[in-house]
Amino acid sequence: MKLKLYSKEGKVTQKKVEIAESVFGIEPNEHVVYLAVKAELNNLRQGSVKTKSRAEVRGGGKKPFNQKGRGGARAGSSRSPIWVGGGHTFAISPKVYNMALPKKVRRLARRSVLSDKVKNESIFVVDSFNFDKPRTKDILALLESMKLADKKLLILTSDFDETLMLGGRNLKNVAIIETTYVSAYDLIDNEAILMDKASVEILNKQLAG
Repeated sequence: MKLKLYSKEGKVTQKKVEIAESVFGIEPNEHVVYLAVKAELNNLRQGSVKTKSRAEVRGGGKKPFNQKGRGGARAGSSRSPIWVGGGHTFAISPKVYNMALPKKVRRLARRSVLSDKVKNESIFVVDSFNFDKPRTKDILALLESMKLADKKLLILTSDFDETLMLGGRNLKNVAIIETTYVSAYDLIDNEAILMDKASVEILNKQLAG
């Protein structure tokens, strides 16, 4: 399989970039993608919410009034859940939401998303992102030339590129991530993916098989 290769000015070149069939051309597995996205979102949860039960609320040791003689309901503690200042009936405790997935499942999820993106012609490859200075207008000019400026975009870079990171951080709906650390959720949460040629080689090697 091959994709068009663009220059850093956003022009189509005569060259093509080779993409692995086993990475960019498989039948997407929707359930695996669902599991991968669910696991990542679960792992982002803090799980630190906490409310106090009647056993944890301060005070309430003494019976507030006599059992009989007032004409009202009996009460054994002022920290009962039905009293103002009382504990919660079903108190919430901190919880760990972490969800582990096998490495093969996570890789299959990324391959499934990439294959779907290729099928929908939503992946674009440039030769490199070698910008001289971290200027937003240079990156915006590239996106406008490729007609990607109005899309929610993920930019994958083969290594940490400070010039690209600084120049693109002010662009609305644009995320820049190193290819090695991209997840299935990162890949699916966009309208298009723009990557450099070296990133294709990384994905071919990292996810093949």
